[in-house]
Amino acid sequence: MQTSTVDDRVKALVEEAFPNHEILEVCNGSENGNNFLGLISEVTICKNKEDNEHDTSHLILKTASQDENYRQIFPIREIYQREIFVYNEIFSEFLKIQKEKKLTEGFQSFPKIYLTSSDNLQEALLMENMKKKGFKHINHRVGIDYPHALLVMKELGKFHALSYAMRDQKPEIFNRWADNCTECFYSSNIRVPAIKAIIKLTKMIMNSFPPNQHEEERKVLENFANDFPTIYKNIFLIKEDDRKYAVINYGDVEIRNLLFKYGNPENTEIPTELSMLDWQITCLGSPALDILFFIFLCSEKDLRESYYMQLIEGYYQSLSDFLEKLGSDPKTALPYEVLLQHLEKFAGFGLFAAIWINATNLREGDDVPDYHNSDSDDAFVTMMSIVPKRGYLQRSRDIVTDMIKYGYRFTDPLI
Repeated sequence: MQTSTVDDRVKALVEEAFPNHEILEVCNGSENGNNFLGLISEVTICKNKEDNEHDTSHLILKTASQDENYRQIFPIREIYQREIFVYNEIFSEFLKIQKEKKLTEGFQSFPKIYLTSSDNLQEALLMENMKKKGFKHINHRVGIDYPHALLVMKELGKFHALSYAMRDQKPEIFNRWADNCTECFYSSNIRVPAIKAIIKLTKMIMNSFPPNQHEEERKVLENFANDFPTIYKNIFLIKEDDRKYAVINYGDVEIRNLLFKYGNPENTEIPTELSMLDWQITCLGSPALDILFFIFLCSEKDLRESYYMQLIEGYYQSLSDFLEKLGSDPKTALPYEVLLQHLEKFAGFGLFAAIWINATNLREGDDVPDYHNSDSDDAFVTMMSIVPKRGYLQRSRDIVTDMIKYGYRFTDPLI
């Protein structure tokens, strides 16, 4: 799309952030099925026509859908306000405390932000294009491998450590964040159709086990489906005993939202850096929520059989090392035994996230749902509960079997 056809909304936002620049090109910045909660544009700008290639800047502009029906199904305004809060408030303080501690290798696994707009129907974020800095997507329909998974877990450890440091050293700021980061996505209007769809999917997984086999898995899934409305309601409610361990959760740790950089020319398959995108459903909660979401949504059975505890230990070691550098005690902030208890307590969240989101993630091409054309709750439920052809049932059965093996339960976390 050339400058002459640039949408007025895009042009206004870019010109506000870069008033003396010219828009050279705008193109679609997201593959089909990679983003459901925003319209992504790649924007190339320069100061004037005479500037050469080295003077161009590459941006990503994320703008909210203005479709009224879509905004009624999804809490579009709320999640854009949340992401803007994360960039302008939380990341700003995270960078500040790391600078105060004179840390040269800290946590900055997110794009630089240039402009945000929280005006109703005009919600937007303008940020740097990390792909132009050498970061790449990997295939989100294939289970993640160990080097990539370990890097994600280590970065999650650093990210959560910053919450604990802020809670310990700047409690008034952290408490303000907690008040502004209550869960806003799962409790929105999406709740009723989501519950219906997940119950349908759970029953299809349960009935896909071979006859007269895996009776324990069948029973677990039957109970999970029966109890799911209560589990869903309570999964983000934090018991008073657990509140002191709550952190700012990323909330959407899936492969589609992660970019990797491969900085070692001698081993170009091992990632060295990570950039984490889409902070729209960030909320306060147990650190176990991010861990369960990532591992069970993004990995397959082979990886978990070989590396599950190594990933948990890698996360905790990274959290501990970084928290000590930040000047706080990891054993007080999050004892390892408490982390293991939370992984068991909140396992139902990992199961429902994997059942729900993989039902979308594992679809390809024309099978990817177009939620913009969903004009009723029933149509939305139907779109969400179609079983993908690419190994969805086997992958889901494996998750249930593995969670049972780990001693995890799928009951109401407030019990």
